[in-house]
Order: sequence, then structure tokens, then C-alpha cells
Amino acid sequence: MTSRPIAILALVAGCLAGCGSGDQYSPSTYQTTSQPLVANNPVRCATAAAVRAGQAGADDWTSYDNGPQRHGVGQAQPAATRARPAWGVWLDGWTFTQPLVYQGLVVVATEHNSVYAFDAGTGCLAWQTSLGPSFDARVLKCGNIPELGVTATPVLDPATLTLYVTSYQPPGQFQLFALDLAAGGIEWRRPLDLPDGDLPNQLNRPALTLGNGRVYVSFGGRAGDCGNFHGYVVGVPQGGQGAQDTYRSPGIRGGAIWAPAGPLVLSNGDLLVATGNGQSTDRLDGGDSVIRLSPSLQAQDFFAPADWARLTRVDLDLGSTGPTLLDGDRVFQVGKDGVGYVLDLTHLGGIGGQLGMAKLGGHGSCYSIGATAYRAPYVYVPCDHGMKAVDTSTSTPKVAWTAPDFRSGSPIIAGGRLWNIDFEGGYLWGLDPASGRVVDKVPAGPAPSGNHFLSPSASAGRLFLPDGNRLLAVSFAGS
Repeated sequence: MTSRPIAILALVAGCLAGCGSGDQYSPSTYQTTSQPLVANNPVRCATAAAVRAGQAGADDWTSYDNGPQRHGVGQAQPAATRARPAWGVWLDGWTFTQPLVYQGLVVVATEHNSVYAFDAGTGCLAWQTSLGPSFDARVLKCGNIPELGVTATPVLDPATLTLYVTSYQPPGQFQLFALDLAAGGIEWRRPLDLPDGDLPNQLNRPALTLGNGRVYVSFGGRAGDCGNFHGYVVGVPQGGQGAQDTYRSPGIRGGAIWAPAGPLVLSNGDLLVATGNGQSTDRLDGGDSVIRLSPSLQAQDFFAPADWARLTRVDLDLGSTGPTLLDGDRVFQVGKDGVGYVLDLTHLGGIGGQLGMAKLGGHGSCYSIGATAYRAPYVYVPCDHGMKAVDTSTSTPKVAWTAPDFRSGSPIIAGGRLWNIDFEGGYLWGLDPASGRVVDKVPAGPAPSGNHFLSPSASAGRLFLPDGNRLLAVSFAGS
């Protein structure tokens, strides 16, 4: 007699996560599981930040997607229980950067050319540094960012407590800044040279990365593809002195490197990047390719789909996401066309030389923009209509499950849960990485246009979400 009430209670609890209309792919099917996230004006911390030089620990997140291989996995996070608001603060401009975390300090940068550091536990403001005036990008023909300052996610070197940030400086120059993490002071700055670059039709969206004693910074074009932009990667010595290494896409135009994760750094110091459309449809000119670069940024190897010319004609960039390094010296790549490719890392294959490929099926299409997350065997792919878990255990990628049909940001894994921001609907989603079962739906508020690229970070049982001109913290561990 006691089993019937218990069964009814279990059914009711299940409906909190997923009854509604009954359509498993409709976001409205799922009830919210938390109070809305809100922001307040920042309040100064009572004491200075106490950070020490050293190595990144399990609770730190010092680069985009938590490491040079960009897998997007939070190490040693406590098991996720219930996601709920922790704190939120207003910023002075839009932010597209994935927050960085080191020893309890959260760093984020804005398009107003400001860099902030907040206490991860309380949200108090440790310091704020201005890199100079921002640029009014509304005067440009192309682009979806009205104010241009810091777009790319910075990178932190914990051994020297140096934060590297790129900034667009009006009227038309990109500069690399080195900041002291403890207090936010500017240690040095230097201009970045883009040979034959068409400024300001270049954009530094890809995250910075460290490797080989260099800071690597990448560039593509602005939304709309105006002007004679190119794809670039530049490498600057971490101390700020010495010659700059440069890779420039070889065509007369295009070949942008624009996915938000930036270059993937391999164990031997080589880099992998993916490019957008080139200019030519007669001869491959560095567009729609995965390219392996040496530490000094010389092209070593490449892959391009057999139908690269078609992709170029219809603006279906292969490089709308970055490469994903898989187990077994393999690479996964997907772009706007929604075709997943598995490549041999030791020989990328040239034109049409993939190990295997497949259109990413299941519910809805996969116009993919952003960054993936990876925990074997699944690559978690952001799509314009939901997110797909792609099984890459063989050379033929296969969709294991598809998330509800929300506008997917770039996912991460932390606390045994897969987290993603619906940048249009305005929710933080938490899903079971194995099955795609919805566990959390937290109201965050819709982000401004152009925020395909939003991605949270994780530290010590908290998520840190960039959302328009707000930084929001969510607790996911404990009661």
C-alpha cells in the first residue's frame, strides 16, 4: 500500500525536470529548477587579493576551456547537486570572454577595454584596470559588436602571475598587454603586426594561448566578411621582448581563424587551427582547412574536405569551431555544414583525406559555431538547434543524443554534468553527459546579439557565466 504514494511523488519530481508539453526537444517542456540569476553593482573587497605564483591546481581555470588542448573539462570538481544563484555583478560593457580563475580570483574582460578581477566566493571587486578607450564600431559596415575593446579570452601564466590580454586600440591597432594578476597593474604592452591586414576589418575573437615560451594570438574577419581580411596567428615572446612570429593565410583574402577557442597546442609544441572560407573556388588557398603549424608558425600539414569549393561558395566555414584532439592521435572537426570529420593527427590527409566522416544526424540540423567539449568517447558539439553528443570511438562519428532545441553556446563539463548557455532563450542548462537527460534549467536572461560564443568556466563547485554586461556565479555543489 505504501508503494503507490511513493511512485506518485517520484512522477511529480520527474515532471519538474521534464513534463510540460511532452516534446523532449522543446525547451518549454522543461521547468526551471532555480531562481533567476541577478546582478548588482560591484563592491570593493576589504582586503587585497592574495595570490601566489605556482602551478595551476585542480580548482583553477587559467585558459580557455581549461588547458592548451581545449577539452573544456573541470578537473576534480565536486559532484554537482543542484544549481542555484551565488552572486552576480554588472560590468561596464559586453563580455565575450570565458572567465578565468586562479586561487579564488575570477578574471573577465569587456568590450569597454576593461579587465576585472573578482573574489570567486563573494563576488567583491579585487581590482579593475582600463586598457584605454574603446572603439565605436557602429561606424563600420560589418560586425555585430557595437563597441570594440577586448573580445578574445585572455590567458594566465600562473608561474609568473602574468595575465595576457589583447585589446583593440582606436583608431586601428591591436595591442598585447601583460598585467600583474595580483593588483591588475600593466607590466608592458606592445603592438601586434598583421602584415597586409585590413584594420579594422580584422577581429581577434579566438582565445589567447601559451606554448613554447610564446603567447599566441589569432585573427579573422568581422561578421559580414567586409574588406580584405585574412587569417593570422602571431606568436610573441612571453616576456614581451623579441621578434614576432607570424602565420598569414596564403590567399588574397579570407582564411579567417575565428572560432573562440583559439589554437590547440599539441604535446610537441605544434599548433592546430581551423580556417573559414578562402577567396578562390578554383584552387585551395588556405580556407576551409585544418592546418598544423610549427612553434614558429610554419605550415606543416593540412586537411580540407573534398567539397571545399562548395563550402566556400555558400559560406559554410569549416573553421566555425576549432579542432578537437581525440584519444588515439586523432582529431575531430565540424563546421557550419554539420559534417563531422575524424582525422589522423600524424597525417591530416590533405584534400579529402579524412579517416571517416558523417553528417551529424538525430533531431534537427547542426549549423555549428563555437567550441566543443570532449570526454571520451563523446565530443559535445554546439549547434544552432541544440547540442549533440557525438561518439568518436570509431572513425565514423555518430550522434549519440541531441539536447533540447535551444541556441547552444559552447559547453563545458564540471561536477559530472554538462553545462551550456542558451544565449537566445536565456537559460543555463545542466545535462547528464552520458544520456543528455536535463537536470538543471537556470534562468539567466538572454544575451545580446553576437553571443553565439558564450561559455562558462568552473572552479570549486561554482560556474562563472558571461552574459552581456554581467558576470554571474552559480553554485552547483552542496545542499
